[in-house]
Amino acid sequence: MNKRAVLDIVRREYKEDVEKNRNFANIKKFFDMSKKEEYTVDDETWNDMDMDRVYKKLDRGYSTLGESALYYMLRNPLRDEEKLKNRDKLVQLFKGDAKLREKLLCIFFQLGRDTKNTFLDMIESELVVNKFKYYLYTLLGKVVPIIAILLTAFVDEKYALMIFGSTALNMIINYKEKNTIKSRGIIYLRDIIIAAKDVSNIKNDDIKEYIQEIKDNFKHVKDINRSTILIGLTDAWGGFFEVVSLIFLIEECAYYRISGVLKEKKQYLMNIFYILGELEAIVSISGYQNNLKQSYVKPTFTKEVLLSIKGGIHPLLDNPVANSICIKDKGIVLTGTNMSGKSTFLRMLGINIMLAQTFYFALAKEYKASFFNIVSSISPNDDLAKGKSYYMAEAEGILRIVNALKKDLPVFCPIDEIFRGTNPIERIAMSAEILSYLHNGRTVSIVATHDRELVDILKDIYEFYYFSEDVDNKNGLKFDYKLKVGVSQTRNAIRLLEYIGYPKEVTRKAYKRAETIKGFI
Repeated sequence: MNKRAVLDIVRREYKEDVEKNRNFANIKKFFDMSKKEEYTVDDETWNDMDMDRVYKKLDRGYSTLGESALYYMLRNPLRDEEKLKNRDKLVQLFKGDAKLREKLLCIFFQLGRDTKNTFLDMIESELVVNKFKYYLYTLLGKVVPIIAILLTAFVDEKYALMIFGSTALNMIINYKEKNTIKSRGIIYLRDIIIAAKDVSNIKNDDIKEYIQEIKDNFKHVKDINRSTILIGLTDAWGGFFEVVSLIFLIEECAYYRISGVLKEKKQYLMNIFYILGELEAIVSISGYQNNLKQSYVKPTFTKEVLLSIKGGIHPLLDNPVANSICIKDKGIVLTGTNMSGKSTFLRMLGINIMLAQTFYFALAKEYKASFFNIVSSISPNDDLAKGKSYYMAEAEGILRIVNALKKDLPVFCPIDEIFRGTNPIERIAMSAEILSYLHNGRTVSIVATHDRELVDILKDIYEFYYFSEDVDNKNGLKFDYKLKVGVSQTRNAIRLLEYIGYPKEVTRKAYKRAETIKGFI
């Protein structure tokens, strides 16, 4: 694709949300390979917040590097405001400097995706160092084919059989070696080197620290650069040179020539991978912000443990209802029937904390908070394959929050329907004690529940809010999704069954039975 066509694409797609297929197993590969930080967002919290879908909203990357770095950054919130401000400066730079932004995007577009993660697989594997194979494949892939071609051209055509024999042998070698050299991993390595050189040649003081980091790491892998120059031919002319690569064992020779060096210089290559990816990830965030229809704000971070959001919205909703809350000295108990907005509200708070602590913005009119360790229990799952009950999965989820209190950073801990997997008496007893315990730690705790008994037990240390709705046979479900002070008084679960068509005999008897059950919500 010519440069003009590439430029037209990156200009157009920067200004719109682009739907594309994403393989999250591939996207999170770099994160999985990386050392986990003290406050890395764990898998349960990531899934609770539906962050794969949030990621799709934020991502505008063209390369595996950009996709991987964005995922890594979201999984590792910062607790250093200066670092966050520096990220934000770059976000604003890329929003305003179209020339620089487009230059970078064109480089990343040309780099493209390593769709099967062959580069990271190659780097992660136990790299095979075998000098004998290097010399053997040099003989079979370069010396023998060239001699055969020269003999055929200048001596006798019968030597063409030597070409066919050499080609057949090299095809067998290529097939047998594809797992060792991870198929096209070495080709994507070459593409990364080209992208690194292109970015390091950009003259711009605003990204000079990134350029210098690339150069500092690149000087340690110059021998890899020289040894992979021929690899660049492989994708040339629509893949025509793939055949040439196979006949002359270009990938195999390059791999065994540099495998020992790759082993020694792995960290420098991974540094380059991440530095380039972080640049592209920040460009993605600039595009997301640039196209936002809703308001967003820069956060204010405090030393005091609190969370105050005014006009906060959820990024995945097309027509979000803004809500505000301030959680400071007391925790929050949230009541209301199903579908009224409780879980969405919990996720709205968690997602905005993540955005504030990774890219220095929140989808709100005002955001003021301390730095948090985010640990949630919203959607625990039965894991029958491991023999876990729903209750056990839930209990382990809550224990993650309890254990997080041992660390220095305050914990933001949203919990949805605490201990729903067990009987009412023990649920209420355990919930009251756990929530009291969390309150006594450095936490901002918010729990959604149907158990009104908790209101009287926790009234001195928790505040109470609710969401409400109306159900009738004529208009159906009506929600306003607005947070209100107090405790929900509605009992609409049976009315909902009436609305969707349950037999009247069932709902009539359910109403009657409910009146006789003490503590029915």
